[in-house]
Amino acid sequence: MNDKNSKYNKPVKKPEQSGTQATHKVQVAHSPAYPSWLNYALLGGILILTFWCYHYSLDNQFTNWDDGVYITQNPFIKSLSSGNVKSLLFKDVTQNYYHPITMLSLALNWHFSGMNPRPYYATEIIIHLLNTVLVFFLSLALFNAMVKKGYGKIKGIPYVAGLCALWFGVHPMHVESVSWAAERKDVLYLFFYLWGLLAYVKYIMENKKMLMVLVALFYFLSLFSKPLAVVFPLTLFTLDVLLKRKIEWKLLLEKIPLFVISVIFGYLAFKMQDEHGAITAFHVNTYTQKLMFAGYGYSMYLIKLFVPFSLCSFYPFPALMGSSYLPLYFYFAPFLDIILTLGILFLAYKKGENYFRVALFGFGFYFFNVMFILQFVSAGPSIMAERYTYVSYFGVVFMLVYFIHILIDKIPSLKTPVIIMVAAFSCMLAYLCQARTEVWHDTRTLWEDVVAKYPAKVDTVYSEDHSHSVIRVQTGVETAYKDLGDYYLLEKKPPDYDSAYMEYAILELTNCTDPAVYSNLGNIWAIRNNFPKSLEEYTKSLKLDSNNAGTYLDRAITYSRMGQFDLAMKDYNRGYKLDSTNKQILEYRGYTLLNGVKDYGAAIGDFNRLIAIDPTNMGYYKNRGAAELNSGKINEAMDDFNKVINANPQDGQCLYYLSFAFNELKSYAKAIEYAQKAQQNGFQLPDGYLAELQESAGTNSK
Repeated sequence: MNDKNSKYNKPVKKPEQSGTQATHKVQVAHSPAYPSWLNYALLGGILILTFWCYHYSLDNQFTNWDDGVYITQNPFIKSLSSGNVKSLLFKDVTQNYYHPITMLSLALNWHFSGMNPRPYYATEIIIHLLNTVLVFFLSLALFNAMVKKGYGKIKGIPYVAGLCALWFGVHPMHVESVSWAAERKDVLYLFFYLWGLLAYVKYIMENKKMLMVLVALFYFLSLFSKPLAVVFPLTLFTLDVLLKRKIEWKLLLEKIPLFVISVIFGYLAFKMQDEHGAITAFHVNTYTQKLMFAGYGYSMYLIKLFVPFSLCSFYPFPALMGSSYLPLYFYFAPFLDIILTLGILFLAYKKGENYFRVALFGFGFYFFNVMFILQFVSAGPSIMAERYTYVSYFGVVFMLVYFIHILIDKIPSLKTPVIIMVAAFSCMLAYLCQARTEVWHDTRTLWEDVVAKYPAKVDTVYSEDHSHSVIRVQTGVETAYKDLGDYYLLEKKPPDYDSAYMEYAILELTNCTDPAVYSNLGNIWAIRNNFPKSLEEYTKSLKLDSNNAGTYLDRAITYSRMGQFDLAMKDYNRGYKLDSTNKQILEYRGYTLLNGVKDYGAAIGDFNRLIAIDPTNMGYYKNRGAAELNSGKINEAMDDFNKVINANPQDGQCLYYLSFAFNELKSYAKAIEYAQKAQQNGFQLPDGYLAELQESAGTNSK
């Protein structure tokens, strides 16, 4: 292709003849040299602004959305033992992805800071700042390489590279990747991804084969941070296009090892996702519908690049209209995507080869880095996610910045208004970015934002004769109400039962199929001492999941509190059959056997099992001792009580039990002594107990 209209491709003058030999001297355009301090000054300003946008995240708390899986409830990161490190390196310890570098980084955070969230978020902000630096230098390298490859002079390269870095650093669509602890994998995989791209640009310009070894190394590190890096070899082709590499077999052959790695890792990632239920677990749609979803995602990610409003951490799939129809926009989206992309590429092609290559690079980079998350294969409960733009936006931003430069260069009169518009857009991005970080502060702020964006819709449906009505509720995002309810019930100190109930009750009105919702409602009614409602909710939960040992336990406790010990024992036994290692089931069953059923032998058996599981728990010895005492095994009981007293001499209840045991042995002086000790340590003795002991002691002395 010939760029006839470009000022960068002026006809070369016919070389002068010297004798019979011609000397060809072709001038290659060079951009003016800029002092190195300018790069660092620009970069410093960009980093300061980016840090300001994210500084609020330093006070973030862990959320109940995947942070437990990755950090707070992940046993593998809580010790750098050889066994744990081996598991982190060679196993999928999150049942999500195999990403050992990500998990090792979190393990190091835990080693130095434990449950303190601040260092985790500080680490992610630092890596994001480093990525911003890498975007700057990658842009710098690309623009300089483009000059050498015949794109002509590019004025103000540090400034255009700086604009690429700035928009990457402060774009609000990237907040999810930085301000969410569980998304450490995003910032890490891009860190190595960018290093790999930089090494590849250097390889193109210097043609040193050893640089491809470096490219492969960074690719490995990126893959070990997040499997989504499998598209890296395809991304390299976009750099080949941009930097005008000759189309030949070499372009493919040099990348074959990388493609082999991609196929292996891609297969393993898909298999893991499928095994853990992430693939088609939430939505099973027709191929046509999946195509509509892909078209929607492709265009919406682009729209939110320019208009980043109404951002949300959870974008639900659309509700089907009628029997199986999607909202109208979904049917137009694929065609609009094709028209938009091919239209811009065609216009660029008509303008010249250089423009076409930049546009092809921009759209190619974008497409390759979103192609696996466009819901061609349904993965997860949301139709799109902001974190997926963390890598893909670079191509479009680079293309956009280059064309802004061309516009100013070709029409100098537009320089001032364009600069004002760029500055205003940058300020808007920074403001929205900082505001977005506040949404990720904790579980409550996260899910309240989702509920605000996709609120429940309440309708009153009347019968034909209007004799009665039914309230019907449609939830926007079931996960948001569920996790918000969990926050109020399980995380808030003290628990806010009323707020939790309101969230779960909305889900109940939608005929939610999550058994945990009904189980939690049962717990709330039990706390309110409304046992019939509690039992009703537990029963609903067990109809949805009859293999949940925890729900059987909760219902058994409710039956116990109602005095219905026969029904309680049935549920304890069902739960124990499902999970024989559940200490809570054994403990509550043993306590019910001891104090309700009065089957002391069976109670002793349960406390024996508990002691075998955890021999350091003194409560088990005390309860076993009480059962032994009631079954007449005085000496065994006293041995257990003494173990408890040796561990905690101020245990008033155990001191009372010892007093009772001595009383049974008619050792009244000792019984009185321990009764008084129990009283001194805050235990309220039964009415008349001490007087009876003193009377027995007096009678015995006579």
